[in-house]
Amino acid sequence: MEQHYYKKAHIFWDEVIESVVIRWNSFATGDDFREPLDRLIEFAVIKKAKKALFDNSHILVMKDDMKWLSEEWLPRLKNAGIQYTATVNPTKSERNYGINQEVVEESATNMQHHEFEGVQKAIVWLSEIAA
Repeated sequence: MEQHYYKKAHIFWDEVIESVVIRWNSFATGDDFREPLDRLIEFAVIKKAKKALFDNSHILVMKDDMKWLSEEWLPRLKNAGIQYTATVNPTKSERNYGINQEVVEESATNMQHHEFEGVQKAIVWLSEIAA
């Protein structure tokens, strides 16, 4: 399994669900936030991925990074071929800025996106989609 470790994130290909995955392990801003996400896009292109899983259990996104995410990064993710995205949030009641349904709808209307409170539910949803 090809994997990439960054200071704040772990990126890998999950063969079972045929998806690129990013797991954040701590709060990240600026380059610490953007560099792993840019690498995720490169990885998605290499793997010809149609699905992406974002485990945001341990991260919150600041407003400036959120603007970059919605205006620049999500359109690039869609152009890389991603059609289905699943985001794992800590809990819906603790939501802060993050990759959410509204941002995905605004930036990439043809991308199906679902949010989950647990990684297992996200994995089940993605595994039911043929890549």
